[in-house]
Amino acid sequence: MKTRLLLAALALACAPALAQSANTATISFTRPATYADGSPLDAAVPLTYNLYQGLQGQPKTKVATVSTTASTVTTGLLGGKTYCFTVSAVANSLEGAQSVEGCKTFPQAAPSQVTITVQ
Repeated sequence: MKTRLLLAALALACAPALAQSANTATISFTRPATYADGSPLDAAVPLTYNLYQGLQGQPKTKVATVSTTASTVTTGLLGGKTYCFTVSAVANSLEGAQSVEGCKTFPQAAPSQVTITVQ
């Protein structure tokens, strides 16, 4: 069993609201292929992913744990604000580093809750 942390190989992007309603953001990322030391991560190793949100350039707060790269998470986001997100992978109870952040500004007209779709 590997005891090394996962390489922060996740890419995070928040797409503009073009094909989405004003209250959703799509966060896309891929499964890491290596551990932090560069050794390969076997595709059979089960992973979960922690989703974090917060202000741009600031520490993020964990808002959800998902088991696939295609999940929907609802958090209490408000319209008229910019939210930034990061993702980390967890294998064998060890969490890797958080990804680079992706940000989205929600229109003022957004409802009090925003649905985040993790793909």
